[in-house]
Parts: sequence; structure tokens; C-alpha cells
Amino acid sequence: MAYDVCVYGTMCLDRIRKVDQLPPPGGYVEVLEERWMPGGEALNTAIALATWDVHVALVPNALGEDELAEHLLRMLKAYPSLDLRFLRLRKDVQTPTCDVYVTPDGHRTMFGSGFAQMSAEQVPAEALRQAKAFTADANPGEASVRACEQAARAGVPVVAMDLHDSERAGQVATILLTSYEWVGRDDSIDYLKRVAAQYRERYGCTVVLTAGAKGCVLAEREHQDVVHIPAYRAPSVVDTTGSGDVFRAGLMYGRYVLGRNLKWAIRFGSAAAALNAGAMGACAGVRPVEEIERFMKTQNAVG
Repeated sequence: MAYDVCVYGTMCLDRIRKVDQLPPPGGYVEVLEERWMPGGEALNTAIALATWDVHVALVPNALGEDELAEHLLRMLKAYPSLDLRFLRLRKDVQTPTCDVYVTPDGHRTMFGSGFAQMSAEQVPAEALRQAKAFTADANPGEASVRACEQAARAGVPVVAMDLHDSERAGQVATILLTSYEWVGRDDSIDYLKRVAAQYRERYGCTVVLTAGAKGCVLAEREHQDVVHIPAYRAPSVVDTTGSGDVFRAGLMYGRYVLGRNLKWAIRFGSAAAALNAGAMGACAGVRPVEEIERFMKTQNAVG
């Protein structure tokens, strides 16, 4: 069986809790709304791709043989093009959960459980066969690096997310993708341009560094310059959880599924992430392709 995209990394269950504000130490706030939602960088990206009818092979950490896993799997039945055959259920594993506290400004504060013991799985060769692209997040650590190397050996383009400090991952990456939060927390465009150029020179790959509402910088392997691509303004900001994961999905969809140029793919990812912020949950606001493209045509990028 051939897949369009293979996504490797974190899968969990998010408990989203809406609050007016975070309490001070020793304080109290009322939870206004609570929802259980799919979560984890890999699963968020995979769900976005599946929403756009991309055939996705998800190779995640194992889940426990428990009610939390059953609840999560029931929710994932809504995505028929998301293939879960490579997911393992184990009695000795706790299904990872993340408590996400969302405030009115859309910011989120997270508390995790079960991630320290999270399993790191191998990528079955079947998941890479004829795949148009592969991506991994950094949470599985060394296992993610090995997975990137395996995909590269199979001739599959690699989008390595937050693996910028791994020499081995950088050397096999087609695109190195990370956020300003991971490279010094300075979101000024001039600074990010310098950093992107340094990573491009170090690894010889294309580099994309995101900066939230300011957009991102792109240092393409084939070019000498580094360009700033502004973001789209979110029509409504309810929850920014998963923004980077949906951006990654949009970039990969545009570049590797549609075959568009990288700048267009980045703009599609930016638009998808902006619209996704209008709903509570890491991927609850992923919109259909037609709506995203219409948004791109009618909205000016900012930042």
C-alpha cells in the first residue's frame, strides 16, 4: 500500500480547559469549558492532512490498553484516510495525556502525563514505500533521528521538525522546520534570517523558521538569500494549540502533495494555521482546502 505522507512522532489525548486566566500560585480559577481532543504533534499534523483527503501513515508512540486510548481511537474514526495500522497498544504503557489551559488571548499552558515513559517506535518499511514525504517531531529523541535517516535512505523527502540541533537529522533533512522559541526566543525577523542562513550553511538543506504572527523566514538550499514570508491574520483567536503542527501539514500538503513551490506551500500552511486558531483544540479548526485557498485570495498577509 502506498501512502502520500508518513508522519512519525507524538500521539496523545488532550484535555482542553478554557479559563478566564491562570491562577496565581496557591490561587483558584473556575474551568469554564472542558473538552477531550486528539493531540500530539504527529497526530495533529496527520489529522490536518487527513482532513484534506491525504492518505497518511501515522507511526506514533504506543498507547495503553485503556479507556483513554479507546476514547481517542473512537474520535479518529472521523478520518478515513488516516491509517492507524502502525499504532501499537500495550498493557505496560500509559496513554499520554496533556492538560491544556486556554486563556481568552488564545495562549495555552500545558501539563503532561505519561510522556516521560513514551515509547519510541521503528518505522515499518511499508509506511515509507512510495511516500511523497516523511516528517518527524523531536519528542521521540534518538528514535526520530533514526527515522529521518531511514526515510532519507528510502529516497523520501524529509521534513525534520525541531531537530535543528541534531547533526544527523540536519544532514538528511530536505526541510528543517522549527520555531523562534527553539532558537533563542528572539522573534525579530533580522535575527531569524541570520539563524536560518547559519543552519542552511551548516546542514546544506532548506530551513524554515516560524515566528507566530510575524510569519516565517525561508532559507532555500538553492538560493543565497533568506526571505521573510508574512503570516495571515487569524480572523478569530480561540486557541493557538497545534498552530505549528497545522502549519507543517499545510507546508507538506502544498509542496509534496500538490507539487506547488515552497513559498506557496508556506503561505497555504500559514493560512491553514490562522483559520485553525478559531476553534478550541489543536486541530479542531482545520478547514477544507477550498476554504483555505479562498481565505488566501481574500486576505492580505501581515507581519
